[in-house]
Amino acid sequence: KHLEFYKLNFALTPPYKLAVDGEFIQQCLRYKIHIKEQIPKLFQNTVVPCVTKCTVSRLRRAGNQYSGAAIIAKRFERIQCSHEKGVKKEEECLRALVGKRNELKICFGAQVVSLRNSIRKVPAAPLLYIREGVPIFEAPSKASQYESKEKSSAKVGLSSTEKKKVQEAIEEEKGKQEKLLRRKRKGPREPNPLSRKKKKTHKVASAPKKDKKESKPEVQAEITVQKEKTVSDAERLRRMRRRRRGKKKKKASLEEKNDGDGKEDKNEFSLGETEQ
Repeated sequence: KHLEFYKLNFALTPPYKLAVDGEFIQQCLRYKIHIKEQIPKLFQNTVVPCVTKCTVSRLRRAGNQYSGAAIIAKRFERIQCSHEKGVKKEEECLRALVGKRNELKICFGAQVVSLRNSIRKVPAAPLLYIREGVPIFEAPSKASQYESKEKSSAKVGLSSTEKKKVQEAIEEEKGKQEKLLRRKRKGPREPNPLSRKKKKTHKVASAPKKDKKESKPEVQAEITVQKEKTVSDAERLRRMRRRRRGKKKKKASLEEKNDGDGKEDKNEFSLGETEQ
């Protein structure tokens, strides 16, 4: 996974060159790690272990304790030192080999902590070390990650200054949103208007009811008044009907009288005619 990062962003290609320090070789010898056999399995490709002459001279001067590591170092490929002629301290030699951007595209197996810290500051420099008998391929450093982001942004067309401006604008917008959120009142949210029930209309408060004992005579008086009204209305209707009947009877009697008078006159007229 970490090797793929270096392949994609920094064009690291096999066969991989692995420059190791004396302590790395000593730890591999202590835990019986065969560098030429086991490290290629970690890379899943061919790896060429390399040492500088400064590393070999340091192991020779270290004494009998590092004699085995010195013998192993002699079998590795020699890589030319990038510093001036002469032999320097191993740490300084490897720092010079890394340079500012690891232009030689070399992987480093470093066991010394101070050397590891200096390699982490350089982009495009893969780093290995031994921890409790296990070789570990370290994750890309912050410098490598920053360099890869710069490259990707350059492809898009944004420079570092433009990125800063965009970041500042985003931060300002976030600040404004936070202020707006602070101004808002805290408390329970209003319910969904669709889920609300209709408000119940409150009836107008009626006059206080009187006790039954006190209201009985008043109620009886009202009942009697209503009864009287109904009786008077009924009597009026009866009288009206009686008057209408009387008028009809009078008309009928007058009509009968008129009919009787007319018949008598006819009879008298017929009798006079017969006498003549």
